[in-house]
Amino acid sequence: MDDKPFPWRQWMRIGIGGLKWRPADFWDATLTEFFDGIEGHNDSQGGEPDGDAPNQGELDALVAKYG
Repeated sequence: MDDKPFPWRQWMRIGIGGLKWRPADFWDATLTEFFDGIEGHNDSQGGEPDGDAPNQGELDALVAKYG
């Protein structure tokens, strides 16, 4: 695991400001609930779905192009 700390302040801004959660709701949420909340909010606002990982052919092409 990476040794960088979690970006709590940034996440609080998203949860409280963007999702309109109360601070207690933010702190009571699991990380899974938090990120699912963001995804659900984005979906409801017409956000684009996450793309799939590249397949082997696409990966090979990227490696050939960028090394």
